[in-house]
Amino acid sequence: MSKKLSQSSVAGGATGYKIALIIVSLILIIVLILGYTGVLPREARKNSLMLKNTYEFLNLSVRFVEKNNLLVNFEPLRQSLKSKYEQRDDYLISMYFEYLPTGANITLNRDEKVWPASLIKIPVAMAAMKKVEEGVWNLTNELVILDEDKDAEYGDLYKQPTGTTITIEELLRETLVDSDNTAHFVLLRNLDGSDLEDVYTHLGLEEVISALKLTPKDGEVDNRITAKNYSIFFRSLYNATYFNPEYSELFMDILKDAPDDYLGRGIPSEVPFVHKTGIRIEDRVKADSGIVYVKGRPYLITVMIQKKDFEPIPEGEVEKLFEEISKEIYDYVTQTN
Repeated sequence: MSKKLSQSSVAGGATGYKIALIIVSLILIIVLILGYTGVLPREARKNSLMLKNTYEFLNLSVRFVEKNNLLVNFEPLRQSLKSKYEQRDDYLISMYFEYLPTGANITLNRDEKVWPASLIKIPVAMAAMKKVEEGVWNLTNELVILDEDKDAEYGDLYKQPTGTTITIEELLRETLVDSDNTAHFVLLRNLDGSDLEDVYTHLGLEEVISALKLTPKDGEVDNRITAKNYSIFFRSLYNATYFNPEYSELFMDILKDAPDDYLGRGIPSEVPFVHKTGIRIEDRVKADSGIVYVKGRPYLITVMIQKKDFEPIPEGEVEKLFEEISKEIYDYVTQTN
């Protein structure tokens, strides 16, 4: 008998809970209806609207970003960087920094175009990945290495016998992580001009396409670019505006394994830095661009450095500049309240 009473009590409690839940739900519905029909006082209507949409006219991200990460004043950092690096006798430094939570940015030598060196491999790899996303290619498909693809300047794929086949996934990795020229040229040869043009056009870099079309046959394309314009590639990858999120993530996941040669020297090893480096020996250029994933305060940074007298760059000198710039920015972002 007691067992039956106990079960009955439990059932009764559950029923009571359901009734209470229904009553509360009905009350909320009535409050919302009254709020929108004007029966409730003005303040009550305002509160009910806030339940519907806290920030109706603001970027949705403000709901998820802590206020102290939004209200960061970068003017002291801007003045410091400009005084140290914008007007130098030895090096031209084109730099772009963007604080991703707010879009606040700093630019050095805004209009100065520099050869992007191996950074140019990013848009070519993006064009290849787009064909994968669209189902035209598959990451496991294989492409063949021809004599015309081989380049011994960077990477080791040139050592492979002509006719060697390699998967698209591995070609992307060799291009982005090891900056292998042969892998880059294999991908480029298998792309149509329209594939690469689509990348630049989608990102609003039509002037690059214009320069390409004006280049004489067999002439070198003048693809010099400002640090600010180059940063568009990484902003697009970060915001998944060219690929869908799955393929943007895949692309960035490959890049995360790139060596930390330049800007990475000023960032703690435990902080993720997804980036691409570049060297153009004949023009005395070194460059690095990517995103530093400081928790709650990620930022995009591109630095392109060219020796003004075109003499050989002393060993370690430019690397030290990269490290100094990177460390100053990292310290400011992480230590400023």
